[in-house]
Amino acid sequence: MIIIGAGASGLLASILLAKKGIEVTILEKEKKLVRKLRVTGNGQCNITNLDISDIYFHSNNPEFIKNFILDYKTIEKTFLELGIPFVYKEKRVFPMSLEANSVADVLEFNAKKLGVKIINECEVYDIKKGFILDTSKGEFKTDKLVIATGSKAGRVGGSDSLLEIIRKLGHNVYERYPSLVQFITKENFTKCSGVKIKAKLSLYSNGELINETYGDLLFTNYGISGLSVLDISMGVAKRLKDYEYIEVSVDFFSDYSKQKLKNLILSIKDDSKPIGINIRGILPAKLIPFILQKADIHSLNQKDINKLVYTLKNFKIEIIDTKDYKNAEIMSGGVDISEIDTSMQSKIVKNLYFLGEVMDIDGDRGGYNLHFAWSSAILLSKGMK
Repeated sequence: MIIIGAGASGLLASILLAKKGIEVTILEKEKKLVRKLRVTGNGQCNITNLDISDIYFHSNNPEFIKNFILDYKTIEKTFLELGIPFVYKEKRVFPMSLEANSVADVLEFNAKKLGVKIINECEVYDIKKGFILDTSKGEFKTDKLVIATGSKAGRVGGSDSLLEIIRKLGHNVYERYPSLVQFITKENFTKCSGVKIKAKLSLYSNGELINETYGDLLFTNYGISGLSVLDISMGVAKRLKDYEYIEVSVDFFSDYSKQKLKNLILSIKDDSKPIGINIRGILPAKLIPFILQKADIHSLNQKDINKLVYTLKNFKIEIIDTKDYKNAEIMSGGVDISEIDTSMQSKIVKNLYFLGEVMDIDGDRGGYNLHFAWSSAILLSKGMK
């Protein structure tokens, strides 16, 4: 058996298959294995999540998602057997070492110990019928083929180079879009670039509320970033390509009602001071000119205070694009999951299998994408004879 791709799902699958006595060869285009895994979770590796549910995963065929997502305990048991115990930060799960490299190193060691043959710097150019692979290191032939190439998201590892070949093999492949990604805005925030603030974000598409979250919001020279933006970014790139109007409404004081915020401003108001100084105690300095301009106020009379309060709780930002795949954590889209069975085998081409992010399933931030990678590898090994 040949696995194309030594990422998270491919490497774990090779270990589990080798344990069953199956001879496995991995073709990996990079010089180093699991490069993306080594930097995930800011180097700590958010390996999974205690709260596993279909609602945290997304696909063009959501009714099939449940076929490919295993429970948390199965993932924990699998990694404990490999020598990787877990620790928790609220519901997020990490290796006890808090080092992504430790997960990568243990996976690589186990694969090599079990006799998995790994051929590095081997790029696959074409796949012909009968699973004849044309590669940068010559021709390979196999009776069973696993495609675990991930996606081109980020700046390390993964590739979308085989998607067109997968289409030629008969599969439907949904177009790829960057996800868990920063937003490019119509308004220029260069003058307040670097300002970071906690806020509630509401995402609207053509006026319809799509998503909400609370967390860090970072203003940048291209638009907005921060964990809260990543959390609501799922599907935005596709919506923009479909010419939907995307807008984010920011509530800088979500813990305050409008009346409570108005009372706060009245309590600190001093007519002998400029407006900017009056509100300097509640807002970052660089942000104040943008707030005042958006509110269109020049004093702190009753009417203008009402306008200021409204703006602070409904600061509208038009989104015109997202950053590209190099800045995205994952890519949405991929191989149609309705064409894959629960053993990860193609329903169209016998003995062809798919793992991980090459498939059209993507998860929320918080360990869900790695959870899917592990799940797919375990399901493959369970179904393989």
